[in-house]
Amino acid sequence: MIHENPLLSFARDFSGDDAAITRQVESWIASPPEDSKVIGFHGSAKYNPNVRCFLATVSLLANEDKIYRAEDKYLFWIFGRWREEGVIDPATLPRVAKAVFGPWTTGEGIDGLTKGEHSQAGDDDALSAYHKAVWSSYAEATEEFEQHIASRGRSLLSVDATDGDTMFFALVRPEIARHWREKGLCEQDGYRSGVRSPMWDRFWDHMAYCMGCLWATEDREGYPLGTRLRSETIPFAE
Repeated sequence: MIHENPLLSFARDFSGDDAAITRQVESWIASPPEDSKVIGFHGSAKYNPNVRCFLATVSLLANEDKIYRAEDKYLFWIFGRWREEGVIDPATLPRVAKAVFGPWTTGEGIDGLTKGEHSQAGDDDALSAYHKAVWSSYAEATEEFEQHIASRGRSLLSVDATDGDTMFFALVRPEIARHWREKGLCEQDGYRSGVRSPMWDRFWDHMAYCMGCLWATEDREGYPLGTRLRSETIPFAE
């Protein structure tokens, strides 16, 4: 039995069997791209051929809106897009998920924090209470958030491309998620890229970067207890 190249299978499943995308990926497998603009990641032209093919595929999927791309400094915008596309419903988010992510899913932010970059011109007590809720409940909130999306028919995954400042997310059918969850597709300098459960540890870091004092990181180190942590190794897809 001849097995399809895992990268081609990945492109097929995550593009919704888009013929143009699979043809392009087939051509890259035969002749890996060398132009960093095509690959889509800074410094990627020097990477090994498998990595260049994978990163170019991730860039193509994102450019064609087959997966979601979110830079660290704009990460919170992803909530608005998911709301507008019906991926989430802020009104029916479970209790803990709403307590942690609610201000960002509705687009309203935190009341009273409106004057000046990272200023606290409003209700400091409310912000302090929010910080405590985020720190104590983040792990549970992420689980509820995933369950909320699953209840609406899709599964949330991270497409782990590099350790850079951009996160990629995919919303796929449950059977595709079961097949691809925690599967590697390439490795460069010890960094194994592929498909993972949502990387909530990196999400935490990026929210801290983009939201500053509005996120619950002051006087705290590391991640809230129970946060899913990225494993350095996952098995390669076959």
